[in-house]
Amino acid sequence: MQAEDVLGRLANATGVYRGRGDGPESGPFLGRMAVASIVRGRAVTLDYEATNDHNGLQHVEHTVLVAGEAGRLELHVACLELPGVVRFTQTKPGEFTAYEGPLVARIILRLPQPGAISYAWWWSRDESEPREQSRAELRRTG
Repeated sequence: MQAEDVLGRLANATGVYRGRGDGPESGPFLGRMAVASIVRGRAVTLDYEATNDHNGLQHVEHTVLVAGEAGRLELHVACLELPGVVRFTQTKPGEFTAYEGPLVARIILRLPQPGAISYAWWWSRDESEPREQSRAELRRTG
């Protein structure tokens, strides 16, 4: 997958994706992501949430995927766990990194096959390299 393909592929694969997730930080959960193309395909919104039977709604996120000024893809993420909107810049195809704020964080966004999204959050609470804390495997349902 070419780096620039992520935006185009998602712009052409809008809909609601649902599936399961797990991770050392999140534990097992159900994930839902609504993908919408905006501004004639120049940006994509990802509205993501994770729920489980024990905690109910445990994560809500609104993200915009767009090509930045330099042409590299960027995720602009708003969720309660972050201090405001945080920009994640693509460093490799499907890998977005942020060095802003107290946590070094990474989002891994993969499109393994048509109608499927793999969405993972990586971070570290200390100086070590980020590691995967939560990952959802989602399939388009509508």
